[in-house]
Amino acid sequence: MLAPSLLFASLWFYSKIENVRAIDHSLDGLHLIEALGPPMQKKALTGQVPDLSGYFRTQLAAFGGEADSRILLEDLGGFTSEPGTPLALRRLRNLTSSISQLAKIDSSTSPEMTRLPRLVQDTLLSVVIESANMVEDASRMASRDKINVWDKMLVPVQAGQFKAAADKAADDTAAFFTEMDGPGAELLRNQAQLYRKSSLAFQAAGAKLLTSILKADTGADISAAPLIAEQPKLVRASFLLWQAALEVLKRDLQEQRTETLFAVTLAGLAGSIVILAAFAIAVALSHVLADRTQQEIESLGFHDPLTGLPNRRALLKTIQNLPVGDENTSTGLLVFDLRHFKKINDLFGDQCGDSILRQVADQLTKVAGPDDFISRTGGTEFMLLRRQLKNLQSFEDLAAGLVHETARERHLGSHKVTVESNAGLFVSPPGTGVSDQTLVDAGLALRSAKKLGPGKLGFFTSDMRDAFEEDGETAKQLLKALQEGNILPWYQPQVDIHTGTLIGAEALVRWIDGDSIRTPGSFLPAAIDAGYMNLIEKTVRAHAIRLAAHVSGKTLHQIHFGLNVSADLLKSSEAADALDRQVRSMGLLPAHISLEILEAVMIDERTVTPIKENIARLSDLGFFIELDDFGTGHSSISSLRDLKVDRVKIDRSFISRVDRDPDLQKFTSALINLAKSLDIRVLAEGVETPGELEWLKQNGCDDIQGFLISKAVPEDELLALILKHNFLMPLSAPAPRKAVLGLDH
Repeated sequence: MLAPSLLFASLWFYSKIENVRAIDHSLDGLHLIEALGPPMQKKALTGQVPDLSGYFRTQLAAFGGEADSRILLEDLGGFTSEPGTPLALRRLRNLTSSISQLAKIDSSTSPEMTRLPRLVQDTLLSVVIESANMVEDASRMASRDKINVWDKMLVPVQAGQFKAAADKAADDTAAFFTEMDGPGAELLRNQAQLYRKSSLAFQAAGAKLLTSILKADTGADISAAPLIAEQPKLVRASFLLWQAALEVLKRDLQEQRTETLFAVTLAGLAGSIVILAAFAIAVALSHVLADRTQQEIESLGFHDPLTGLPNRRALLKTIQNLPVGDENTSTGLLVFDLRHFKKINDLFGDQCGDSILRQVADQLTKVAGPDDFISRTGGTEFMLLRRQLKNLQSFEDLAAGLVHETARERHLGSHKVTVESNAGLFVSPPGTGVSDQTLVDAGLALRSAKKLGPGKLGFFTSDMRDAFEEDGETAKQLLKALQEGNILPWYQPQVDIHTGTLIGAEALVRWIDGDSIRTPGSFLPAAIDAGYMNLIEKTVRAHAIRLAAHVSGKTLHQIHFGLNVSADLLKSSEAADALDRQVRSMGLLPAHISLEILEAVMIDERTVTPIKENIARLSDLGFFIELDDFGTGHSSISSLRDLKVDRVKIDRSFISRVDRDPDLQKFTSALINLAKSLDIRVLAEGVETPGELEWLKQNGCDDIQGFLISKAVPEDELLALILKHNFLMPLSAPAPRKAVLGLDH
C-alpha cells in the first residue's frame, strides 16, 4: 500500500509545483505588460514611441517560445513602426491581450480579482484608443476649408464608440471596486474616481465638438480645442488607474504563490507521517481499494472523456441527491454554451475545436468555487451547479466574466481564433429544492440570452416557461397553416413623394387564422425557434414573385416588389444565382424585385464577407438593392461605401415627429443628404402625419411608406391601389396558387 500512497503524494506535490510555475508564468506576462505602459502612454500623449530595448524584445521572444514569438514580435513591430496613434495603440492592445492569454493571467488570479485582467488588457486601453481617434478626427476637420455631410456622420459614430468604451470602464470600476477590500483597494477606488472625473470632462468637450460640427460649414466653425485640451488628462488618469490595477494583480499573484509554497512545505513535513500510517492500515485499505476500483469502473459512464468533467448523467444524479437548503440559501445553475462552434471545426479542424473545449473546461474549473459542481452536458454546453448560493451578484459576475473571457482571441498554433458564447442562470427560491426541471429552466434562460445576441446573459423567470410552452403550441399550428396555404404576404404600398404614383410594395408576412389576421410579432419568434423561417420566406417569396410577374408590363411606371432578405439566405454561396433563376423562370427581370437588406446582417465580422459578396452579385444580376433601417446601425456609412445600394430606407425612429423636433431634423437631414450626395434614392418608413410628409418633401426625400398612405393590404386591395395610382392596363387578380411546403427553391 506504500506505492499508492507515494503515487498520490507525488501527484499532489506535482500539481502544486505546477500551480507555482503557472503563477510564475503569469507574473512574467504581467511584467512584460507593465514594461509596455510608458511607451503606450508616450505614444498616446505625443505620438512618438521610444525605441524599446533589445533586452525587452529578447524577453518577449523567449516568453512566446517557438510557437508564438513571431506573432508577439510582429505586433510589437507594428506598434513601433505605425505613425498613426490610434492604429499603433491598437497593435499594442493586441500585444497585451496576446501576452495575457499566453500567460493565462485570467486563470491564475483569485476569483475576487477576475475583472482586473480585462480592465488592464482591454477596457482602459480601448478608452485611450477611442479618445485618440476623436482627437485625430477633430484636429483634421478643424483644418478643413469645408465640412461635408460625410464628416458630420463620421464624428457621431466615433463619439459613440468612445462613449461605449468610457462608460464601460466607469461602470465596471464603480461596481467592482466598491466591494473590494485589502491592500490596494482604496488606491483603486481613488484612481477610478479620478478616471471617471476625467472621462466626464472629456465627454462634455466631445458634446461641444458634436454640436459645433452639426452646424459647421468650415473647420473654423468647429470647437475642437476643448476636446484636444482634455485628452491628455484623460490619458494620464486612465494609465494611473491601469498601473494601480496592474500592481494589485501582481500582489494577488504573489500572495497565491506564497500560500501555495507554504502548503507544499507543510505537506512535506506531514508526508512521513502519512507514509508510516499507510503501512499500518495496508490490510484494511486493500479491501477499500477493491471496492473503489469497482466504483471507478462504474463512474466511467458519468464522465466526459474529452475534458474529464462529469457529464449530464452525473449532474442529474448530483441534483437528485441534493438536500433541501435552509431558508437563507438558494441553489444556482449556470448553463454556458459556445456559439457557431461548427465553423471553428470546419475552418481549423476538430483538433483545434477539441483544444478550445478543453481550455473552456479548464477555465471553468479555475473560477469555480470549492463546492461548485462543473459538468459538460453537451457538445459545446457546460453547466456549473452552485449548491450553496448566498451572493447572487457574485454568481452573475462569474457568468459575465466567463462570457467575456471566452471571447478573447486565442492562439492555437498559427491560428487566431475567437469564440462567442452565452450564459443562462437559474436561481432557486431560498429554502426550496431543485429537480431535473431545473436543467430545463436553465436552458430556457440560455435560450433567452441567445436571442439577445452574442455575449449576453439570461435569467430564468416563470414567464419563460409559459412562453416556451405557448411557442411550442404556436409552432404546431403554424406548420399546419403553412401546409394549408394560410401563410401569405400582404403588401404595404410605397409612393413617390412628389407625384403620388405607387412605385412599389413591401411584402410582409401574415397568418390568416380563421377570421383573424395575425401579424409577424405574434408568430415569428415561435417560427425561428422551430426552424420554420426558411419555409415562411420561401412561401412569401413565391407569392410576391408571382404577383410581380402578373403586374409586369401593365403599369405606367415600374413597380418594385420588396422582399426582406435574411442573413441565412445571404450566407449561402448559391443564393444569388438561385434567386435569379426563380425570378427569370416567371418571365421577370431582376430589376422588378427589390431586395431589402437589414444593416444587422452585416454586423457579424465572420460572415460579413460572403454576405457582401452575395449582395454585390445580386446587384450585378440586376436586382434593386435597398438598405433597410438605415441610420440605426453602426454599419451605415461602411455599407454605403462598400455596396452598390439603389435606395436606403430611413427608419421610423428618424421620421416620427420630425416636423416638430429641431434636433431630430438635424440627424434626419444628415441621413438624407448623405445618401443623396452618393446618388442613392431615399425612402422614409413609418410616415403617419401630413406634417411629416411635408417636411420630408421639402428636405429631399424621394419615396414614402407608412400608415398615412396605407397599412399592409392583401393582394386584391393592392391591385385596386395600383389601378388608382399607377394605371396602364386593366388588372385582374392572378390565378390563386396554394402555398405548400417545399415550393420554389
